[in-house]
Amino acid sequence: MDLIHGLLLNYYFLTFIAAWVTSTLLKAGLHAWKHRSRFRLRDGFQNGGMPSGHTTVVCALTFSLFFKTGLSDLFFISAIFASIVINDAFRLRKNIGLQGEKLNELLRKFDEKTIHVVYGHSFAQVMAGMLLGLGCAWLFKIILVASHLF
Repeated sequence: MDLIHGLLLNYYFLTFIAAWVTSTLLKAGLHAWKHRSRFRLRDGFQNGGMPSGHTTVVCALTFSLFFKTGLSDLFFISAIFASIVINDAFRLRKNIGLQGEKLNELLRKFDEKTIHVVYGHSFAQVMAGMLLGLGCAWLFKIILVASHLF
């Protein structure tokens, strides 16, 4: 019971869960709206889409570290890892998607089955993830300060 109680009062854990759940639900909802289909939670777990879930989570953790520790060593380590994850979501996966597109062109020439191509995230999707992560970290800071648990 102490473990569960500890997790439910842990700023970093709460921020992570809020960021992950919010980005997943938002992504599934926006997917349903964009494709004029019904809401399906599994759409929130797909790669790509608005917002970037990876960006949301790493930014939520990084900003929560900043709010709790300031410009500490741990914050800078987290910021470096967050920048790697964000770069991967934005640039690397975009390039992999472009390579997948070229591979599909080759596969079509030989009448082979094509692969599903995901192009990574757009700049807007990454920025939305960053803002959502910031919002989650800030919201739980406010809640925990008001509860005298921060």
